[in-house]
Amino acid sequence: MTLITAGRSDLHSHTASLIHVFGTDRSGSSMLDMILGNAPDAFSCGEVSAWFRPYRKHHFHLECICGQDPCPAWEIIKGVPESVFHATLIKKHHVKYVIDSSKDICWLIDAQKWAQQARIQTHNLLIWKEPVDLAFSYWKRGGDALSWRKSFTGSYGRVIQVGLPFLSVCYNDLAKTPAVALQALCAALGMTYFTGKEKFWEGSQHLLFGSAGIRSQTQSGTARFEEMKSYPKEFEAVRDDIQQQISQDDEIQAILRALQENDVLSGIHKSANEWPYQISRRLPVWYYLKKAIRLFQRYKPQRFDETAQ
Repeated sequence: MTLITAGRSDLHSHTASLIHVFGTDRSGSSMLDMILGNAPDAFSCGEVSAWFRPYRKHHFHLECICGQDPCPAWEIIKGVPESVFHATLIKKHHVKYVIDSSKDICWLIDAQKWAQQARIQTHNLLIWKEPVDLAFSYWKRGGDALSWRKSFTGSYGRVIQVGLPFLSVCYNDLAKTPAVALQALCAALGMTYFTGKEKFWEGSQHLLFGSAGIRSQTQSGTARFEEMKSYPKEFEAVRDDIQQQISQDDEIQAILRALQENDVLSGIHKSANEWPYQISRRLPVWYYLKKAIRLFQRYKPQRFDETAQ
């Protein structure tokens, strides 16, 4: 096993860290969550916000990827308030890194406050696909090839709007050269990289919710990043139109520039210590609206469609 230690390890050697892997649906966040959690001193949570803030019917039954029911890893922290969840998990499981891939922007914002109160280092890691590839991910599941835009701006755009510090990594870079990208990620996060870290299915994982496809692939030991090399002819027929709309969309282009500027492979991104963040007392209206909707959905949960994942 080859170990590569982060160049800035002195900044992280005595501090527990919350690493929030954040992205749109179909961005690869569940897989990256488990890859980063594949270490003795780390724990992958998955989309744990749904445990505390359920909005689909299956969220009311805890189904851990390990297959145990109940799962002992989750039983020991059952009933813990959401505001101290990450800190309690670190203490109970004796880990240094907690990885959370919840896609709830309100949970992401709230977690910053909880981590600051518990003196936990936070790293927001945005994983993203090139817009055309993301459009294809929606299209091949029967969705509108343009429906990706709302998710893209609603995820990354809002992180930028509220000024959350973040690092980013492009899914395509992980797919093409996973070892290179993961070494850069681990260095930026203060983690230790070892050869084979991407083989997360070989370790013990306790992921909650997330991608149904990745859960299935993980249990069969066949999970991997898939590099997009070609599209079917049906999608090629609309690809040029989509690409033209992307190039003329000022909001999308601004978001892409921000993602690229903070890419871990750029070598010029800011570290957490260089980008301090203070929670604003006045957040955008959408923050309060989304929290109200989630509260309503707790009592009127949606049905989960696995074919859409």
